[in-house]
Amino acid sequence: MPDLSSPVIPLSLAHLPTAGGLAVPWITARSGGRSLFGAIDRDRTDRALTGRLCGVCGHRLDERLLLLMRLSDLPRRCTPEPALHPSCAHYTIAACPMVGGRAEHYRTVPLPLDPTTTAPTADASARHGAPAEPWFAVWLTDYQVITDHGTLAASYAHTAPLRIRPITWRLPPLP
Repeated sequence: MPDLSSPVIPLSLAHLPTAGGLAVPWITARSGGRSLFGAIDRDRTDRALTGRLCGVCGHRLDERLLLLMRLSDLPRRCTPEPALHPSCAHYTIAACPMVGGRAEHYRTVPLPLDPTTTAPTADASARHGAPAEPWFAVWLTDYQVITDHGTLAASYAHTAPLRIRPITWRLPPLP
């Protein structure tokens, strides 16, 4: 019986493995045969960034792409995660509780990462148990690969974004 709480997996993602009724993004870390949602495989992530591959489906990006970015990433105009096809970003927003705004805090316990294939992001330890940040979709036609805090990152500092849309930004209630 299908899991009705999970979003429908688009046909464009049917080639991906699944876990818990969700398509496992191409860059998701794996350890001991398990998919570690919320952790990235550094090698695949770097290949996606430098090869202009979508971080979810692993296929070549088109002329329109999105970066899903936390509020803290916006001022630096870069993110350690690869760009996505618009349809893959749409699925990610529906499937990921953090990006979609359904998680109020980052997990408190670090994931069991395999050091030979994965690496935590530079700020991962600071996020353990911290309140979730607002997320934004940054629409682009291009990005540059830069080194940020010792890891490769997608940057749009050289180009104006087509648009920046809030995904989970919420204004505080009026007094």
